[in-house]
Amino acid sequence: MNEYDTITCLTDLGTSNESVGILHSVIREITPKTRILDLCHEIAPGDTKSAALMLARSVPYLRPGIVLVAIGQHLERPAIAVEVGNGQSILVGPDNGTLGAAVAVVGGAQHAIQLVKPEHHIESPGAVDPGRDVIAPIAAKLAAGSSLDELGKMIDPNLLLPSLMPVTRTETDGAVSAEVLWVDRFGSAQLNLDKDLLTELGDILVVEFNDEKRVVRLQKALDVASGQMALVEDIHGLISLVIGQGDGVATPGLAAGSAVTIRQPS
Repeated sequence: MNEYDTITCLTDLGTSNESVGILHSVIREITPKTRILDLCHEIAPGDTKSAALMLARSVPYLRPGIVLVAIGQHLERPAIAVEVGNGQSILVGPDNGTLGAAVAVVGGAQHAIQLVKPEHHIESPGAVDPGRDVIAPIAAKLAAGSSLDELGKMIDPNLLLPSLMPVTRTETDGAVSAEVLWVDRFGSAQLNLDKDLLTELGDILVVEFNDEKRVVRLQKALDVASGQMALVEDIHGLISLVIGQGDGVATPGLAAGSAVTIRQPS
């Protein structure tokens, strides 16, 4: 029976009302000595794709323990708890694809349960709030040392809903079709490809998006001049389309889901 000293939270609850405070209080009522870390509460409501990407980017750096994910107002499938890293951590959240990419990043799941034992949930005065009533109390009880099989029904981890991640495509003319995963606060547009996919195309490339066509270099971030557009390898090992940040210039016209084509100059 493991006890965990940390619960890390990722939700779409926002911080403009009492929801996050209640989540913390539910956890501390069950396991008062457990430290709560807030990864992010500003995921757009129900945006499972962005949540899955954020969690996958973050999970290699998170302290071992419980990871609590509450994305979406309803549970179309029973919520789940997934043990990874030979018991080092347990991810608790909805079975809506949010956890799948993170589980894959850390090498897959050893055990999983569906949270279908209502005696371990909080009785709601109205409609069930998945984060408050189901996910938070289970996460807290796991942190306090309860076992997976005590809190839910054991299931095959391979049956969990996978994260829907975009994949790159190499076209017949050799061009690479990619997609923007997210745009950070500095305007860098992260693409769903790594440097190895661009190696054969060279260092000088043509990037096409929306109605734009730009000639850019594949270079180090520190070498990008102010106002210059370039492709760089970012801190997550993926390629980002950036503009040198002299005055905080944002990459124009790009958002999560935007299509980007990269090809050799003609």
